Amino acid sequence: MEKLHKKYRKLWGNEAEMLVLQRKIIDSKPVLQSMYKNFYSEIERFFPNDGLNVEIGTGHGYTSMYFKNLIQTDRVLTPHIAVCNDAQALPYKDGTLDTIMVLGVLHHMKTPDKFFNEAGRVLKKGGKILMVEPYVSILSYPVYKLAHHEGLDLRTKTCGSDKHHLLDANIAIPTIFFKKGKKEFENKYPDLKIIYQSYHTAFLFFVSGGYLYPNLLPVFLLPMLLWIEKVLRPLGKWIGSMMTVVIQKN
Repeated sequence: MEKLHKKYRKLWGNEAEMLVLQRKIIDSKPVLQSMYKNFYSEIERFFPNDGLNVEIGTGHGYTSMYFKNLIQTDRVLTPHIAVCNDAQALPYKDGTLDTIMVLGVLHHMKTPDKFFNEAGRVLKKGGKILMVEPYVSILSYPVYKLAHHEGLDLRTKTCGSDKHHLLDANIAIPTIFFKKGKKEFENKYPDLKIIYQSYHTAFLFFVSGGYLYPNLLPVFLLPMLLWIEKVLRPLGKWIGSMMTVVIQKN
């Protein structure tokens, strides 16, 4: 596993190869697998069994392990991708999609407002955006700010130059949209209603080491860690590192 992390650092800037290696790292780390399983389990009840469902920014493609009726797309072509497209200029006709899945992608968008305009256009009435994104809480702020490779700026809801969408990021974007600016979002997009929101994952992501570092705890402690996460979930607004948001088109 250590060799995979070292190789990942050497691939910095080569997005296609980084995404392929991300999948290998996930497959080698039970902690990351458990984290993603938690994410998928939470949004599963909002995911339809049929219809036209598209994942934006699929990346490593791990979502296909849990959701079968899903078209996986990204701006970078990898073996996991069915369609290359840009989330800020979606190649779909008005009112055609049942679901848009966005997992860890919003905070990489240079102009997220363009995405929400596009999502409002291509979704059917009753269609949903399912999102799991980083969340800046009292506990997660210093970790994200000091120990994470992605940027964090609570003053702006944009990020980077958009040259490398995998590397350019502002972890604060989802928090700005759905915590600090929730009322602003609802006023700006009256046809997009937030129907579900939660804050979670206090330690699991950081303990996993992500893609850059090995696990910070032995794997045999994973059941205990999952139990701790469950117990602490009611405190997610203050100690969480991730948020889940479900938006429905009126």
